[in-house]
Amino acid sequence: MVKTTINLDDEIYAEIVKESIEKYGSTRIMSKIINQWLRKSDATKSRKRIMFKVREDLASLDADKEIRKGWGGSSK
Repeated sequence: MVKTTINLDDEIYAEIVKESIEKYGSTRIMSKIINQWLRKSDATKSRKRIMFKVREDLASLDADKEIRKGWGGSSK
């Protein structure tokens, strides 16, 4: 475990204190609440797959290569 000091907005601090008291009866375990929030946030970040259909005449093209061409970069 690493200890550090962070500056929180007043509203966020109030929410953490409230949740800590509701769940654990004191503010001594606020770091547990913050860790839970961060884990939840990390789990919900863009880990979703994007699905799309490609026209048949474009299906054989290398998408990365075509994107680089469009940006004017190299097509290695």
